[in-house]
Amino acid sequence: MKYLTLIRHAKSSWDDASVSDHDRPLNERGLRNAPVMGRFVGRTYLGMNGVAALLPKPDRLITSTAVRARNTAELMMREMNLDHLVGDRRLYLAEPKAMLQIVRHFDDAWKHVMLFGHNPGISEFVDKMLLRGEIKEMPTCAVAILELPWDAWAAVDWQEARLVGFITPKLIEKRFGEQPVFPPASSAKK
Repeated sequence: MKYLTLIRHAKSSWDDASVSDHDRPLNERGLRNAPVMGRFVGRTYLGMNGVAALLPKPDRLITSTAVRARNTAELMMREMNLDHLVGDRRLYLAEPKAMLQIVRHFDDAWKHVMLFGHNPGISEFVDKMLLRGEIKEMPTCAVAILELPWDAWAAVDWQEARLVGFITPKLIEKRFGEQPVFPPASSAKK
């Protein structure tokens, strides 16, 4: 089995009209949400809370080269104590069909990959991948964790994935309050 975690970049800034779309940074909300989401995913799914992990540790983190996606990936991976971040320009505003082709070329030694991208492509991709259930919209900084029934990434196809988890900043706010406090992974081991 393979696991694919899909993350839409955190909220970006529109303050400077002279900055190209590719180079837009995260805004204050995005800078606040990305670490919280990283901590939540790390503690809940990757075993960074002192209990057994529900998922294998990601072998690779692959991000669109856009500044907002890369910054989201960097902030989240720090909170999850992960590395192996790779930028892939093809993910910048990629459509679902292009994303599927990227996934099909992953190294079969990788059991779990985290992929950071953009709407509308990432929302459409998740919706097309799922066997049951629908996720029509991935809000900013949303995380969808999919389980794929194959040992080879090349075999991945539409409507075969099982949804393991779907987390949004708003869901975390509703459950834990506006300023959720999850200890960083480094302090969870103490």
